[in-house]
Amino acid sequence: MKIRKTPDECFDNLPDYPFKPHYVELDDFEGGTLNMHYVDEGPQDGTPVVMIHGNPTWSFMWRKLIPHLADAGFRAIAIDLIGMGRSDKPTEMQDYTILRHEKWVESALWDKLALESAHIILHDWGGIVGLRAIANHLDSVKSIIMSNTGFPVLDPDAPITKMARPGAGMLRAFQLYVRFDRNWRHWRMLSAMVKRSMPKEDVAGFAAPYPGKEYLTGNRQFTQMLPTRNDNPILRENWYALQKLKRFERPFLCLFSDKDQIAPKGHRSVRPAIPGAEAIEPIILKGGSHFLLEDIPEEYASEAVKFLTNID
Repeated sequence: MKIRKTPDECFDNLPDYPFKPHYVELDDFEGGTLNMHYVDEGPQDGTPVVMIHGNPTWSFMWRKLIPHLADAGFRAIAIDLIGMGRSDKPTEMQDYTILRHEKWVESALWDKLALESAHIILHDWGGIVGLRAIANHLDSVKSIIMSNTGFPVLDPDAPITKMARPGAGMLRAFQLYVRFDRNWRHWRMLSAMVKRSMPKEDVAGFAAPYPGKEYLTGNRQFTQMLPTRNDNPILRENWYALQKLKRFERPFLCLFSDKDQIAPKGHRSVRPAIPGAEAIEPIILKGGSHFLLEDIPEEYASEAVKFLTNID
């Protein structure tokens, strides 16, 4: 597998992101290895809180939450999915699958970092990837916070009576645009969706890992994996993971925002199926877009820290 590495100087002087880089080495499933980057702040003997981002973000999105977690005594760990942030970036779109992302996260958290009792925070695609990884390590997870994401499933034994999923036409048009428009830059889309006016320094922070279009392969491929058809294998793989997650009875908070443009009702995909999620009423924060940590970071941090502290 061929990979690209974003030059370190691209990450110099990012706003609110003074964190030292850390790496774990992972199997690339093709006979080689990849480096996954993660932030590791706060007391090393604190209870770990792992943050898993989605697309088109990276650990930079957690920059305003990490200090709150560290100040509360937690060990704050924010990973960069392979292909994003400071992690290695395979060069071909076929190098990226949800199953590989799942296994890379699983290996990083439980094989390399050996986390035994961790809180997990999930956003966007981090919800699907993270929940699938968690399903194989239920006893090692202390709680879950899921934000502005969902977990679509399809029973493999159910007959497919309609191939297209709701909104398939619009999603397919978006997929084609991202795949073939050489000028597509995801940070422009992100800044347009955020409700506040983002400072140019923050926009540049999201763009930092991608100094050229050739670094965007992983971001582009995430959009291509959106399930627009009911024969997408992700839906059945998710269903099998959900059967395991139905045994998760520990605290599971759905912390969403009221202006989410992507998955405003995503909490319905885990409630009532997962007992821990069904037991806790979702919290819907006001004034946040899909990227709620850009709009209302202090409100998000307050609710997250309160939830985690009450458990610990």
